[in-house]
Amino acid sequence: MWFAPPKGQPVHVKDIPQGAYIRPHGHLEWLKAQAAQIPVWLQSAPPADWPVNAARFPIEQIEAEFGGDYWTSGPSYEVAHFYMRGYREFEIYGIHLSTEHEYREQRPGFEALLGSLLGHKRSMTVDKDRGLRIYEGNIRLVLPVESPILQHGWKYAYQPKPVAPPNPYVDELRRTQKQKAKLVQALVHWPVGQDKAAALEALDDLEVIEIDCQQMLQRSHGNGTLTASLGV
Repeated sequence: MWFAPPKGQPVHVKDIPQGAYIRPHGHLEWLKAQAAQIPVWLQSAPPADWPVNAARFPIEQIEAEFGGDYWTSGPSYEVAHFYMRGYREFEIYGIHLSTEHEYREQRPGFEALLGSLLGHKRSMTVDKDRGLRIYEGNIRLVLPVESPILQHGWKYAYQPKPVAPPNPYVDELRRTQKQKAKLVQALVHWPVGQDKAAALEALDDLEVIEIDCQQMLQRSHGNGTLTASLGV
């Protein structure tokens, strides 16, 4: 784990160790406080001054039950742990794993675990009144209809591919990224001694627009709208 400094302190990408998992400043102290009320699972045995609700996560038992080579997210560990503790009904909300690069890497492993727990023979019904998909198998699994987990949107080879509607943020993000790349290249070769304050200010503006477009695209993707893959 790498813990970010307090808000307001700048962080350079070189400050972050390669392969580190980034956590906010004060994260361990926050977890310690939570352990006074709810279970908190840690990689190692908790320090002696932590509350009794803190304990080491039983990774060896989890891997012995489900295998040790395909763990891509915290939710996977949680669901597997609950299953081993006897739970057979799972309602999962707010975990789409569909927008940021990190979550797209985590989603296949999470879906693989859910599929293995459901088993081969399973059924799915839709509760139209509450907007839920309900799977019955070796476990009972409830997911929101709009969640992309365990659904694709169309049946490969038997249904036509849906056409993504035009999204103005896609074009704006492409334009912004091209302008940003051109400006960065110009700054690399900026004449020595020549004032570049205006160029740096323009770069800051482009980065704000870029972040705004990315956030809007992520929101539209989370709401079920398809977005294009982008590149400069």
